[in-house]
Amino acid sequence: MISRLPVTIVRACLRARLLVPVTTRAALTALAPDSGQLAAVCDRLGFLGCYVHSVEAGSGRIAARMFAPSIGVPEDIANANSTACLAADLAGRGVTAITVDMGDSLGAPATITASATGGSGVRLGGAAEVVGVDLVRLS
Repeated sequence: MISRLPVTIVRACLRARLLVPVTTRAALTALAPDSGQLAAVCDRLGFLGCYVHSVEAGSGRIAARMFAPSIGVPEDIANANSTACLAADLAGRGVTAITVDMGDSLGAPATITASATGGSGVRLGGAAEVVGVDLVRLS
């Protein structure tokens, strides 16, 4: 079920994206957009993609999925740039810090934190694990 909250258009790094709220995590999980149609609409309107999100009642955590097939990314595992856009949008509504879970639908869970106090400045955080090191020779 789509929420009654407004869809927000936010621009970062030159291309705007749609911030689309849904009412439940289950609704977010159930999404299966048609990549071809979404790419065509995003290209026609000049959008990078759609960042769909849901706030889990009680926990304050946000679950999100970023769909950007017009740039060759059917779904992104973790999208810090769009999370920053959401943080900036929510800061204007009095929410200054968020924790966003992404990548679950792709079997690669990731968490991004963001804080914003209004204006255009946003701080992002997360965790990463080095899983291997190798030398690569470029000719």
